[in-house]
Amino acid sequence: MMSIDDLKSKIRGISLGLFAADLGNLRRAAQNVAEWGCKTLHFDVMDGVFVPQMVGGPGFVAAMDVGMLRDVHLMVQNPADHVESYIKAGADMITVHAESAGAAKAIEAIKASERPVLAGLALMPGTTLDDAAPLLALNPDMILVLSLDPRGTPPDITAACARLTELRQLAPDAVLAFDGGVTKDSIEEIAASKPDMVVSGSAVLAAKKPKRAYSAMVKALETTTP
Repeated sequence: MMSIDDLKSKIRGISLGLFAADLGNLRRAAQNVAEWGCKTLHFDVMDGVFVPQMVGGPGFVAAMDVGMLRDVHLMVQNPADHVESYIKAGADMITVHAESAGAAKAIEAIKASERPVLAGLALMPGTTLDDAAPLLALNPDMILVLSLDPRGTPPDITAACARLTELRQLAPDAVLAFDGGVTKDSIEEIAASKPDMVVSGSAVLAAKKPKRAYSAMVKALETTTP
């Protein structure tokens, strides 16, 4: 069994948003990206309350046991109510939103898991670091910086990169991740802020040549990350 430190060292590079693939062939898509050398699958879970969309569930996570790390992003109103089901489904990392109800309780529940699971904290653009200070004080294993608010604002890549750079000083032991607006046109700017992990979905899996799009993302990160 991997330790928390082992997981933190492995959750690096591209985390591929699986729900951007053909929903009728998700397991085949997961197997394909594993063959490319991708190590991490990202699952956006939405409840139709915290965000307007509704997608995902622990059954999807359990079904994608294809030898990859499973990165679950809970965009739900009460994440503490759902943490245990995703731990049981095999999640290796569970990220909750600073803006959700009971985020602290959810982080504490993840950290209390008998099986090592990384506890992540997601920050939307409108949430200041001062606002998030009580949650940052819980020392989340990963901090996910969103460049957009999934409830309706466009991505601001530059502002999110600046936030990630600031967090590097505030939370030097956390895995820092970037999500939102990650495309072939923005990846170089994002890579320059040196994230440990970048979440990308449709820019890869909906591309005409997904493997080539993935390789380009990886190359951009490798040229800027020590």
